[in-house]
Amino acid sequence: MVCRSHPMPTTIAKRADRALPIAARVVAVVATLSVFAACEVVDSKSAASKKSDTAAAPTVVPESARGTVATDSAAVTPVTPADSLRRGVADDTGMVKLYPPEPRRGGVVFALAEGVTAPTPRCTWKSAPTPCYRTSQGTLVTIPLPADEDAGTFTLTIDRPGGRIVRQVTVADHDFGRELIFLTDSLYKKATNTREIARDARAVRGIASVESQDQRWTGRWREPVPGLRSAGYGVERYYYRASDSTRTIALDAQAKTRGTFAGDTSDVPFTGAPSWRHSGLDLPARRGAPVVAPAAGIVVDVGDYILTGRTVLIDHGQGAVSAYFHLDTATVSKGDVVRAGERIGRVGSTGLATGPHLHYAIYVHGKDVDPVAWRDMPQWLLVREDSTRTATR
Repeated sequence: MVCRSHPMPTTIAKRADRALPIAARVVAVVATLSVFAACEVVDSKSAASKKSDTAAAPTVVPESARGTVATDSAAVTPVTPADSLRRGVADDTGMVKLYPPEPRRGGVVFALAEGVTAPTPRCTWKSAPTPCYRTSQGTLVTIPLPADEDAGTFTLTIDRPGGRIVRQVTVADHDFGRELIFLTDSLYKKATNTREIARDARAVRGIASVESQDQRWTGRWREPVPGLRSAGYGVERYYYRASDSTRTIALDAQAKTRGTFAGDTSDVPFTGAPSWRHSGLDLPARRGAPVVAPAAGIVVDVGDYILTGRTVLIDHGQGAVSAYFHLDTATVSKGDVVRAGERIGRVGSTGLATGPHLHYAIYVHGKDVDPVAWRDMPQWLLVREDSTRTATR
């Protein structure tokens, strides 16, 4: 969602110690709404933080690495050959490409175990099975790191005949910031309609969790509208009536959003302000501007929902689903096969939107990630293959 900025006095006070977690900070926001504005967004991040959120060019990644044997998601130390033999697992000798070199919350980890082409490879992340795919180069694992999951060091395992490849992956923390958004009475009524929100959220999340076996896209992904940038994903947004903008609003240090936008399945009445963590990027564009598919896929949903408005979801295969919210018009139908660059709709302001824009989201195995992090995938993943990739669990 986008709330356009208008000239108005804004003061944001917060602790100077940036090293403390968000939960230890108290954010006080004083906002005065312009008589010509329907709503206003107050961003709790500094200009320096915003600058750091801009997309960076992909960096060179080491081509291979060696690992140790482990069986759980806790941080581990290398085990001795004797330990390995007692466990019945051979020492790890696998070669793995990992990208990016410094993953963080909100991003994606791409891992390719070279030469591991077992018909049914098995992979785990945090001790839980995760989908992995057999390719002509080896076994591919794509790990979503949504903003609502913790940072830390976790274990990725890839089974191979006679052994197991193990990598310790450290996920860095990231401050996504907070925002206050002031809504007209009609929009605020939508934001507090918990029954319909819960119903729609279950539908959207279920569709976004589709796992189809074939990779339908090739090459680097395009922008659905011009101007894709990594700013706004993961931010915690709190919604108030426009009349509340004339008073001081203090966010308690312990305040937490109820879930992700279009992903909250609770139908319990709101206490306090409605709030969600933003699950995608808001891309400003004029009403009626064309929205194109960033990559090839199959349209798996065209619908109208209370928060997301007119919505299109595209399955690109192997757990990758793209979503387009607040459309004025959808120009495709469920079941259509689309090519990269093909028009799928027009920009609008349907649902919980304060002006024309496109909410663009990427889901990996049903979990939302920063669309810029997905777009900036490694070059070795973009090479077209003659053989069909097959998904396994």
